[in-house]
Amino acid sequence: MSKLVNAIERQIRLGRFLSHLFQRLADGRLNLVVGAGISIDAGVPAWTPLLKRLATRSPDLAADLDQHHASGLAPEYLGQIIYHRHCSDWEGDAEPHLKNAVIKHEWVKSIHTAIYQDVPDTTEKILAEHPYLSGLRDLVRKVPLVINFNFDDILSDALSHQAVHTTATGDRSFTVTWNPPLVDRPKTTTIYHVNGYLPRVTLKKRSPELVFTEDSFAAALSRAPEVSGEYLFLRFVQNTMLIIGHSLGDNSLKNYLRRNRNQAPANHHYMIHWLKSGDEISPARQTDIFEANLELYNLITIFLTSQEISELLDLLNSESRDVRDFLDDACPDRRSRFHYYIVGPVAAGKSTLLEQLRCFGTFEEWTRPPPKEMFLSFDKLTAEQQNEVSNFLYAELKEKNIRMTNVDVGFYFMDRAPLDLYAFSKDDLERMQKTKELKDLVTRDKNLQGGQIVFVTAEGRELVARNLGRGRLPDSSGDEIYLEDQSSYLQGLYEPSCAIVTTGMNRGDIAKKVAREALLGEYDACNLSAIMERFE
Repeated sequence: MSKLVNAIERQIRLGRFLSHLFQRLADGRLNLVVGAGISIDAGVPAWTPLLKRLATRSPDLAADLDQHHASGLAPEYLGQIIYHRHCSDWEGDAEPHLKNAVIKHEWVKSIHTAIYQDVPDTTEKILAEHPYLSGLRDLVRKVPLVINFNFDDILSDALSHQAVHTTATGDRSFTVTWNPPLVDRPKTTTIYHVNGYLPRVTLKKRSPELVFTEDSFAAALSRAPEVSGEYLFLRFVQNTMLIIGHSLGDNSLKNYLRRNRNQAPANHHYMIHWLKSGDEISPARQTDIFEANLELYNLITIFLTSQEISELLDLLNSESRDVRDFLDDACPDRRSRFHYYIVGPVAAGKSTLLEQLRCFGTFEEWTRPPPKEMFLSFDKLTAEQQNEVSNFLYAELKEKNIRMTNVDVGFYFMDRAPLDLYAFSKDDLERMQKTKELKDLVTRDKNLQGGQIVFVTAEGRELVARNLGRGRLPDSSGDEIYLEDQSSYLQGLYEPSCAIVTTGMNRGDIAKKVAREALLGEYDACNLSAIMERFE
């Protein structure tokens, strides 16, 4: 993994991105988006060379295409011109009712020839010569969906070759389609060719249409709000996408990314930006690209060479233990697990924030339904009610600490930190008693799991208004002064580096701020055991 270590040295947050990608893969929530870059490395031409191959049918067309290209016409527009010439110049022989079908068949045949002209004749050769196809193939086997913008079947052929020649595929299968699957199939990878499918073996079933010309692109865009568009949009909102071999030149992809940014602001996707060499793009230019993609699309850009891409894929295909060992050793954070506690007064928006952060690992405030006394102001509890609350609370804190401690690679957010109970105490004598009970009933000979505090609060009057909206009256759940005192105490207790006043902010902006703090900010774990020592 020496090449990947070099990449981490250039991009200091890369280790965190890898932690998040591996976590999403383990959760079954990582999808792939692949573009022309993966096929170019197998000998398939890029857009412009492909168009030039198609234009060689006529010297005049080739010359005209060069001029059109020089004038700045888009590739799909150039494809429309070539297709128009193909139709108007056709001089074949066919029955009148078959003429259009024959013309279209010959057009697709010419595209097929142009695509596969320089591709090695066997899958073995392609895998041997391609810098990272074997690793990509193995990762594809582990994800539920691959959105493929290419026509060719190089990726699916690599999967078929693996299934025939090895036993490494386990009990997972794969399917190729050019229509959006309406139902996800268990233990199945779906490779969805959004622009159409044109396999090398001509007898294999291909898609009826190829999105190649300006006309076909326009038709595809007009269909976007239908089933295909909604299916892909939900995929972008509910999952994390790793984009490989794509230059963001496709307007439909940018549209899905933009809609995800607006509808799920905490959900960030990843794109690998290919480099010929590690120093091809200056740090300043990399920052420009990174920040632009982040702000426009909630897209985190990872700058890698082909060898680094290969090692990244190998890491994602590794066992959890090996991933932990690598990240703990190679990354500036020296860790593979990141813990966060969402803290704040009652009605600050902690649970609402947690709901927006489902693109990470999350733990609710309670693992079991709490007694009704938990919703009362602590200074209004009777001794019997306080005892019932304490019994429930310490059992919950023990279970939550076990869960937070035993997590695997990734990012984990928990609603409330274990020492929030100090804010629901009359004085330090009561806090000292609670510390003793914490050690006796919760931690015993272990420590509380440390983690960064994400502190959220709001003005006291807004907190009261939110409680009223939930049916909780100030007389029973706390008035403005009570809630503001609770907020001040918690902030003084933890001294958080990440504090957000939610007054006037919408939930999406709050969640995006927290997600970017986790992925891009300094990780500042709070030593909870040290705080406990103040009250011994």
